[in-house]
Amino acid sequence: MSRAARWQLGAVLLGIGLAGPLAAQQAVVKHNVNLRPTPSTAHDPKRLLHPPEPLTLVVATPTQGYYHVTTQLNEDGWVWGNNITIGPAVAVPDPPGPPLPAAGSEIVLHASCPAVGTHKVNGVQKGYPDTSDAGLRNLAKRHAPVGTTPVTLTLADLLALQQSVSASFADAHTSKTSFHPDRSALRSLALGAGTINEGDLVQVAGFVNAVRPEGGESVNCAGADGGDIHLNLGAQGGTEWQGVVVEMIPQLQRPVGWDSTTLAHLKSQQRQVLVVGGLTYDNEHLVNDDPAHPNGTQPKRISLWELHPITAFYVCESASCDPADHAAWTTLTAWAKAHP
Repeated sequence: MSRAARWQLGAVLLGIGLAGPLAAQQAVVKHNVNLRPTPSTAHDPKRLLHPPEPLTLVVATPTQGYYHVTTQLNEDGWVWGNNITIGPAVAVPDPPGPPLPAAGSEIVLHASCPAVGTHKVNGVQKGYPDTSDAGLRNLAKRHAPVGTTPVTLTLADLLALQQSVSASFADAHTSKTSFHPDRSALRSLALGAGTINEGDLVQVAGFVNAVRPEGGESVNCAGADGGDIHLNLGAQGGTEWQGVVVEMIPQLQRPVGWDSTTLAHLKSQQRQVLVVGGLTYDNEHLVNDDPAHPNGTQPKRISLWELHPITAFYVCESASCDPADHAAWTTLTAWAKAHP
């Protein structure tokens, strides 16, 4: 090699060094797999990982069949190589909604607010790691939904899903979130001729019955991340007692029109809307659907199944719109600009 060629090669290598290390290689869980403290089965696993949780490879090559990884929650450990796919997860969000992270990953606004949020157990504030009902429920509410084409649900579907869970568990406060180590309770639930899972991307059409900005909740670190906007969705001319809850979260950037003033205006107009988001089960509360026998201060609704978080929002400007044809709907942002 000539001196000039050696100089050019050295300059290239120096440039690479100055540019910093190569980006860490990504992977995705494709089958349930244990996160282990060592590359072996000699010790108890830290927890069970589920598809399609994203991972970062600490080292690009396996050791005894195990890959050294970090999880989206910054946990360090080892996973069996046959149960992951090397490469990043891919999510295709609806264009009218805010940008989403990889499907199934945490939606982060401030790193200081952990994925499980903050809440108190016996007077002690909890943070990550936290496997209590409240922590796992918060984890579910702050994750991007799984899927690229939303499954269309009706109010009747959400009621049927509630009846399915109610028939299987003695009370709503039993840990049932799919982020629990035993996630089978809220997975592969019968829906028509198919099945549905907590965390799936779904959509529901209806009319806005109520709009309420929420205060400081543990899921948002007592308001450090902002607050949810609570919406009740139901039949035209209906009330909250016959509706379901859908929530806009502060961790997703809200486009123009995604605010309580616009949503209250939309409610008064009684326009049909189509809400797209992640299917979650809110086991913090109880069903409250009978105005003759109200269930204390529980939110009024026929089902504890929610769309939380909302990832896209449409308005129907004609007599009726087909949920399967998003082009027939107007985005909430466009509607807000046309109806200031």
